[in-house]
Formats: sequence, C-alpha cells, structure tokens
Amino acid sequence: MDGTITECDVDFEAVRREADIPNVPILEYMEGLEEQKRRGVLAVLEKHEARAAGTSRLRKGVVEILEDLRKKGIKTALLTRNSRRSVKTILKRHNLKFDVVVSRDDAPPKPSPQPVLLISKKLGLKPEELLVVGDFHFDVQAGRAAGAKTAFLLNSTHRPPQEADYHLHRLEELLQIVENPPSLGRVGTSG
Repeated sequence: MDGTITECDVDFEAVRREADIPNVPILEYMEGLEEQKRRGVLAVLEKHEARAAGTSRLRKGVVEILEDLRKKGIKTALLTRNSRRSVKTILKRHNLKFDVVVSRDDAPPKPSPQPVLLISKKLGLKPEELLVVGDFHFDVQAGRAAGAKTAFLLNSTHRPPQEADYHLHRLEELLQIVENPPSLGRVGTSG
C-alpha cells in the first residue's frame, strides 16, 4: 500500500525514536516484547499510520490502472503490513475498491507467505496465478514464498531484489504485463 499505490509513508524512524526501537523491522521486533511494552509500541505505530493514512496521496495513475484491470476482469487485492484501520482510511479517502483486502490484522505480515496464500484462497485462484506488486523486498519475499509471480516497483529508497520476476519503473507498466506478459525480467524503459 504505502509506496505502491499511495505516496503516504509512515515515518518509521519517528516510530522507532518515540517507541525506543532499534533499527529493525518494527512488527518483527514487537513479536518478542512482553504484552505491555508491545501494546505501547503498537499504539505509537498506529498513531503514525493513522496520520500517514489521513494525509495520503495516490500515486499517479492508480485509479485508472485499477479501473482498467477491473474492465479486463482481473481481480485485485490489497496486501499491507499496515493496520486494518489505516487501510479503511485510505480506501475511503481515495474511494478505492479491491476484491480482497488483507492487513496485518488478518494474517501474519509480509514477508510471511500466509497473507498471499489467504488472498489466493479468497480470490479462488492458485498462488501461481497471482502477481504480487510492491516496493519493498518483503513484498517479493512473500510472493515468491507463496509461489506467486512478483513485480518490484523501483524507487530511490529500496534496492531492487534480483529475485523479482519483473522490475517496474512506473506502476502503469503493470498493464503491459497483464496484456502481453513479457519474458521474465525488466519491463519498460531504463532510467
């Protein structure tokens, strides 16, 4: 969600400072905490997620891409490590609709393959019929572990994982994959 369909980004560094968390993935760090500390970290994280969701902006072309996929009869799903509450805020704020929405409240978070497998089940598709698109290596790891194809949306923040089936320069390039699946590799122009 963040960085793929929206330009809102949770300030994870601010979350870490406020909750006194080392530079590690926050959700995984929370797993090892005793309940009271975990609830405190979760409250800080959810506060920052809510702020980001409330000020989110859609990436260019998202509405048109989703509409085009829907017209082609392609089912869509939203998978995020965010809370269900922040997802609802973003969906309502931007009037977005997906066939399936899975947040960290519904399944173990990415990079676990479980949320991708849950989406597969809910959509009535085999995992290998799915294309997991994201801008972080956890997206690619979750998709590949579930047996799905993966597309990494290139950005200046995260280094592209080589194991992604596709590397996208722009989200609009998804339509090329759907309409005329290229051989695995880079899609679009370089640069």
